[in-house]
Amino acid sequence: MVNGDENLRNMYQQIAGSLNYAAQLQPELKFSVSQLSRVMSCPIQENPFLAQQVIKYIIGSVDLKITYRPDDPNDPLSETNNKLMIFTDFDWATSVDTQCSHGCYVIMFAGAAIAHRSKSHKSVMLSSAAAEYYEASEEVASWHTCAASYPDIQSY
Repeated sequence: MVNGDENLRNMYQQIAGSLNYAAQLQPELKFSVSQLSRVMSCPIQENPFLAQQVIKYIIGSVDLKITYRPDDPNDPLSETNNKLMIFTDFDWATSVDTQCSHGCYVIMFAGAAIAHRSKSHKSVMLSSAAAEYYEASEEVASWHTCAASYPDIQSY
């Protein structure tokens, strides 16, 4: 390996590792960081530029925060604010490299996310229905954990 390539790899691994740590605090970074981490052993010249774009996003989003809304009669969603709401989505066989499906869900309470997941499935799903059922089962497992942690919260 040429010394310049080794320096690029070491620098990129340090940046990707730092971004991986930052993604624990800012969940919206997880997908981008996971894509950057896929090439840590052999990055190309474009990869540090892509990592820089994520760093610029972090710098620009420092003041953003999750806001939990109390009941508000002017808010059309106020009657559901104190209940758990679950949203899910999936894409069947969208990965160009692996043909694996990708699924995600978010569990909301008081207008803000309290749990989420965005993950590629480990195996190739044979149909969109299989991908949807798989994602729904993952979502229900997380919902059960949230509901058990907060017994006073109603589901919606």
